[in-house]
Amino acid sequence: MSKKVSKSRPKDKQNQDPKGKNENVKSEEEQETKKGNKENEKSEKEQEAKKENKENIKNRKEPETKKENKENEKSKKEPETKKENNENEKSEKEQEAKKENKENIKDTKEPETKKENKEQEPKTKTTNKEKSKGEKQKDLKEKNQKEEQDKKPKDTIKVIVSVILAIVIVEVCYAGYILFEKYKPKFKSIEVEIGTVTSLTMQDFLKDKKYEENSELITSLEGIDFSKVGEHKIKLSNEGREEEVTLKLVDTTAPTVEFQNITKYIDYIPNADDFIIKKEDLSEMETSVVDVPEINKFQDYDIKVVVKDSSGNETSNICKLSICWIKDEFTMEKGHILTKEDLLYSVEQDSDLLDDKRLEEISNADIGDYEIVTTKNGIEKKTIIKVTDLTPPTLELRDITIYDDEKVSGKESFILNCYDASGEVTTTMKTNINYTRLGAQEIIIEAVDKYGNRVEKTATLTIRKDTVGPVFYGLNAISVAKGASIDYERGVSARDAKDGACGFNVDSSGVNTSAAGTYYAVYTSKDTKGNTTTAKRKISVNHDQADVDALVRNIAASIGGGVEEIRDYCRNKIRYGSSYGDGDPIWYGFNNWTGNCYVHAMCFQALLRTKGYETQLIWVTNKTHYWNLVKINGVWRHMDSTPDRNHRKISIMTDDQRLSTLSGRDWDHSLWPAAN
Repeated sequence: MSKKVSKSRPKDKQNQDPKGKNENVKSEEEQETKKGNKENEKSEKEQEAKKENKENIKNRKEPETKKENKENEKSKKEPETKKENNENEKSEKEQEAKKENKENIKDTKEPETKKENKEQEPKTKTTNKEKSKGEKQKDLKEKNQKEEQDKKPKDTIKVIVSVILAIVIVEVCYAGYILFEKYKPKFKSIEVEIGTVTSLTMQDFLKDKKYEENSELITSLEGIDFSKVGEHKIKLSNEGREEEVTLKLVDTTAPTVEFQNITKYIDYIPNADDFIIKKEDLSEMETSVVDVPEINKFQDYDIKVVVKDSSGNETSNICKLSICWIKDEFTMEKGHILTKEDLLYSVEQDSDLLDDKRLEEISNADIGDYEIVTTKNGIEKKTIIKVTDLTPPTLELRDITIYDDEKVSGKESFILNCYDASGEVTTTMKTNINYTRLGAQEIIIEAVDKYGNRVEKTATLTIRKDTVGPVFYGLNAISVAKGASIDYERGVSARDAKDGACGFNVDSSGVNTSAAGTYYAVYTSKDTKGNTTTAKRKISVNHDQADVDALVRNIAASIGGGVEEIRDYCRNKIRYGSSYGDGDPIWYGFNNWTGNCYVHAMCFQALLRTKGYETQLIWVTNKTHYWNLVKINGVWRHMDSTPDRNHRKISIMTDDQRLSTLSGRDWDHSLWPAAN
């Protein structure tokens, strides 16, 4: 409509004054604004209608709404509607501008402005349009910039809030993870096959190796038998928090069994163990035969043998039982004497089936296979006898010791015995002897029979220097009377390990046979290497009574004459011992300075008599103790020189006092004078 106006009034626009032009420009701007506002109103209405159409689509249950929705959907297909929808989408982004346009619409409804707008010339209108369009673009640009500026703080806030929220979420998740890791189980129950391990450690119960550092085993595993089935509760801890798991020892492995076929006599009752060479399992095993057939003929039978352990695992096998009177095969070592017992299952019933001469032939035969044929109940049976030689020779060796200037004669020096049933043995010394090396060295000797059976034995060869002199024999102690002559060489010999018998010399200069005492003769012998041996031989020259008297006089002269001093000399000098003095208590006591109560009493008595005292030896009735009666100032008194505390209680005693120290023992009072 505006196009028609601009075409019909071009001259009027040219004749208008400048003021009118300005008004026209102004009115044209207002018109453009009005037009834009109208379009905005229209777009808003269409947007609301569109919104209603969407709601109508959702509410298809009502017939009227369905009809409207169909019309709206149909209208959307038109090009004009599509253009308006695009403008609506654009106008939604400028909601605030629309509100301002609505207010401008109210201001631009004046009649005068409308009239002036209609009278504007086409050229002015075109110029104003271009100007209005540029201003609109400028305003739109400024508006977009403003929106961008307003949007930036909002976006920044959104970013900050998003970051903070993300941090909080991460922290919460991490805290949850930490708590989960702390309180979740760290250990696991395990199942172990018995016999596969002998011990376990804490690491075997860990769910993950990362828990190892702060974990420990609380329950001791030392008392667990890993070869027996069972369940055990095991306590462990991680960072002080205890857990209990189960160790289950199981047995799922069947026994290992080596079976065999057997041959037996007709009266045989099947026994499972007869069919088993070897069986192994960690638990106890039971053996049995099942489905046993009736055995009443000389033939083969299938026997099922079962080996079951305590956990129910079993191993079974079908074995062949041959019922026969004679063995299928017999292997014997050469040299063995073949007998009927070796071949027959019942010698008592079937002895006549074998020929003794044939058995003897096989016994003396060389190695090889030999056949014996027997017949029973019309059944012929062949038996193979295998003669083998798998036994090595018998070899016995001896050790040898030689000196560094000697050599052995050969391997025969070491061989004591060598024998083999084949009758042919070859021996070899496999060691080269090193005669320059002192000490022991092993000598290996091998023996091989004619069939290649061999054996090795080891002997020891010791090479040493000759640094040891001869050894004396017969140097026994000699005891002679005073003045007797002595044959020092009688019964004496010297023998060297290398040289054999050696001569010797005797030095008897230290022996004085005219005076009682103990002396030593010196023997010397030397071998060919100059090694010298020296030995002493004890020579005892026996004393006589004169020697005893002289000894007592010498001792008596060295001590005082009081009875107590004499007694104390014997008590303190002579140690208490078990000997009675070898038949000469005084000589024994004063030479060996030891002896029992009898030796003490005899020595005390000898000194008392030498000093001029009258004294008697006295003893209890069972002769388990001896002491002395001494006459002191005309009165008999008891005195005891034995170094025992019971006999030290009273120095000089009467009869009653003596009795009090004898622990219930007594003497025959009729034999000795009284000491009252």
